[in-house]
Amino acid sequence: MDDQQEIEPLGVTTASETGRSLSGGIALYIHIPFCETKCPYCDFNTYAGINHLIPSYMDALSNELRVWASALDHPRVNTVFLGGGTPSMLSPKQMDSLMSLIRTEFAVQADAEISAEVNPDDVTVARLTGFREAGLNRISMGVQSFFDPELQLLGRRHDVDQALKAFESIQRAGITNISMDLMYGLPNQTIDSWKRNIEGVITSAPQHISAYALTLEPETPMAQHVAKGTLPEQDPDLAADMYEWASTALATAGYHNYEISNWALPGRESKHNITYWHNLPYLGVGPGAHSFLGGYRFANGKSPVTYMAKVNAWGTLPADLETLLRESPGYVEDIEPMDAQTEMADSLIMGLRLAKGVRNRDFRARFGLNLHEAYGDAIKESISLGLLKSNGMWPEATIQLTERGKLLANEVFVRFLGD
Repeated sequence: MDDQQEIEPLGVTTASETGRSLSGGIALYIHIPFCETKCPYCDFNTYAGINHLIPSYMDALSNELRVWASALDHPRVNTVFLGGGTPSMLSPKQMDSLMSLIRTEFAVQADAEISAEVNPDDVTVARLTGFREAGLNRISMGVQSFFDPELQLLGRRHDVDQALKAFESIQRAGITNISMDLMYGLPNQTIDSWKRNIEGVITSAPQHISAYALTLEPETPMAQHVAKGTLPEQDPDLAADMYEWASTALATAGYHNYEISNWALPGRESKHNITYWHNLPYLGVGPGAHSFLGGYRFANGKSPVTYMAKVNAWGTLPADLETLLRESPGYVEDIEPMDAQTEMADSLIMGLRLAKGVRNRDFRARFGLNLHEAYGDAIKESISLGLLKSNGMWPEATIQLTERGKLLANEVFVRFLGD
């Protein structure tokens, strides 16, 4: 901590017991911020051209993991997810060292889901075999499209053939829980090319599929091309048609749309992401990583270089969360005590993303209020507009998004946010 830095009081969290307690375990997210190239649509905290820092970065990451494990009294870990950036840029040896450290410092459950994102152009049988031997049991591959012109538009370094070969290599390496990511609503994308994407992923038959509408943030190169008119603006009506077509086709192929943007074969849902959608505790390590622990939300600063310098300067730190955050060691920033109202809204909004919706019984057990007591007017209005539906008899009912509500989810969610 900088000696000149003034320590701000954190304030008191009024989060629920569920939001404060680690007794049920946590999800662990690990950020790997390195990329060979930066895609023109990407606004994630990733960097190209600094791959020489990977060994030093892994040392700093290990230090941060040790500190948090000590501060949290070596908590139970239910899921591990390596995202980025490009975790598949790590060598098998680096992955093995990282996973060995995590198992030493945290109580990783024997049945923990341990996932990593990979790019098709990084995949080899040898690398993925090494990842499996290190303990990874799930892979999320960023295919994005089964149409080469769209991959070129997105700045991806692989083509369709490479993606298919990578999928085969992952399976040959002995990993049988694989997710593929797709993107829709691209400039110049047609409904026919999108159908080609869905047919391609169904033919490949991964266990899990994520399909996200492209969101262009203003600072990205692709957004600037749209602003200048060198790329056409996105068509939200066409994107809605794409989503509906995908939902029907994937359901016919046996994939359950368990979350707005995610489909899975039975039992293959992403356990890690379900932790987020249930608004349960998670720890994020690495630059830009976010956490929700002990009733506080907080994030690391974004610069990998500053992250390494500050984390490596950590000395003996207090072994409890509140003191750790209050003294703001290392690179922790944007610390926010969770208040009950925000936690209720977050839990409802994220829970409604799931197909099973939010059960009044579960909401009441966590917050001591029925859904209608907390959000009666908003629920009634959303139901009257055909965006929400209620199943079962109150107080045992469940509220869920309708099919129309999935397309207009933000119009539902905004009704549950405070002024």
